Amino acid sequence: MTDQSLLGSDGWPLPLPPDPLSPVPDEVERGLAAYRAGDLPEARALLTVLAGAGRTSVSGHAAMALAGIELGENGLDACRTWLEQVAAGEDPWLGPLAAVMLTPDFKSDTSLDSERVLIRSLAAQLVGDLDRARDGFEQALDVHKDSETEDSFRITDLAHILLGNLLLQSGAPEAALEPLNDAREMCDGLFAGYAGYLEGHVLIGQGEKDRAGSVLQYAHRESHPARGGSKGLHPWVALRLGELTAGDTWLDIVYDQMENSGVSEGTVVREPFESARYQTEVSRPALVDVGFNLFPAEFEPVHAGLERLKAWSDERYERGRRLVLVLHSLVEDSRDDERTQGLAELREKLDLPKPK
Repeated sequence: MTDQSLLGSDGWPLPLPPDPLSPVPDEVERGLAAYRAGDLPEARALLTVLAGAGRTSVSGHAAMALAGIELGENGLDACRTWLEQVAAGEDPWLGPLAAVMLTPDFKSDTSLDSERVLIRSLAAQLVGDLDRARDGFEQALDVHKDSETEDSFRITDLAHILLGNLLLQSGAPEAALEPLNDAREMCDGLFAGYAGYLEGHVLIGQGEKDRAGSVLQYAHRESHPARGGSKGLHPWVALRLGELTAGDTWLDIVYDQMENSGVSEGTVVREPFESARYQTEVSRPALVDVGFNLFPAEFEPVHAGLERLKAWSDERYERGRRLVLVLHSLVEDSRDDERTQGLAELREKLDLPKPK
């Protein structure tokens, strides 16, 4: 029976919900518990096996846990391989953070104690010591609250972002909004892109979709490598913007672009997926492949992307189904028999209703 629960009472697809939090799987938590208990060899052994067991949510969490361990024990250079694995995965929380940590902007040459506190605090967060992490982020902010040097501005921006991310992961989005907004308004490039990515999530959850659209549009621009962002972060920001506009084409940013550029709403929605598709050297979320390839009706890569999502987790696969549904009316064309047939077969395989 076709799943009708994804349609509203008016027959139109319901928008995609905010990305859910990404809890640490039990088997990964056992490895982290061993580390926190002081058994480093046991923790590494358990987590390394999990990290190498396929491209799944569990392996992604295990790789990030190992990155946290190595970050705390040996510094940023020691965790690069694990961060690369996480950035290349499907997790909308760990992936962007890993991508940011891989950039030169994250690692500076300063030897300030407060920067070392930030690194140790982030390591604590990644191994599950959230109280210690929060204390460290807040300490770094307090140290630099009255300083106006270039290093202090950078550390303050990063501390705001890391604190906001921690609060989001702790289930306190309202508290996260202030530090994320402060960071986005005070910086540009990579940090502005990441702060906007996280802030946009909060605003979507609060139903402030037009504000979210403006924030994500700015983050999309700032996260592009040409603006000082990075190839690793940009696909994640573009994906979040694409999902938002696909689910609500009445947004101000869609209308404004249609009016100013004389393009269709489909062109506006496609653009973020397209920009993400050309920055795939570090991160390539499969949802980007789904969204990008639906427009030219190239169904083979759409199916391949959905299979990657299915292997990662049920939740990501469900999001892929919903993305197909919300994009359906933008990509269908009754004059194109091949496209019509492919969309019908895709809907049938995914147990999706035909929207209005």
